[in-house]
Amino acid sequence: MTAFSAAGTNVPTRVVFNSGTLDFGASRIVDVDNLSVKVEGTTDPLYVLGSILPQDLVRHSMKFTLTGKAKSFPAELMSMAFGSSTMGTPNEVDILDGQPTMQSPVLTLTDRNSKQIQYQFSNAVFKSTTGSFKMEDYAEFDFELDARNVVLLYSV
Repeated sequence: MTAFSAAGTNVPTRVVFNSGTLDFGASRIVDVDNLSVKVEGTTDPLYVLGSILPQDLVRHSMKFTLTGKAKSFPAELMSMAFGSSTMGTPNEVDILDGQPTMQSPVLTLTDRNSKQIQYQFSNAVFKSTTGSFKMEDYAEFDFELDARNVVLLYSV
């Protein structure tokens, strides 16, 4: 385990700019405009008999969310979000009556020193999708995923 830096010591930064990929199994999305990872916990105070002051504050649940915006209309993501697709002319995407299954997405970011930061989401499901279409501009596909768990990996 590494000791804390002494007060006043410069802290190295991991500047991540304009580079990264989002993988859904074998499908890779590289034209993302904006990605956000949120790890949120819920806390509750614990009390003891005879006191109105909390004696401890504990986490009792966690939520993991990935939101993003792709600068295109990825039909593959729509198929995963809706739960099914039928190949043909034209291809048809239907919403399943039940929980669509998907492979766990992996978000990989690279900093300016070629070191990687990776979020590996497990049991993720699409919470929402939004398609935006404008004149003389790329289509935008906004999505939000909730996951059961996330693992954060980074290179040193």
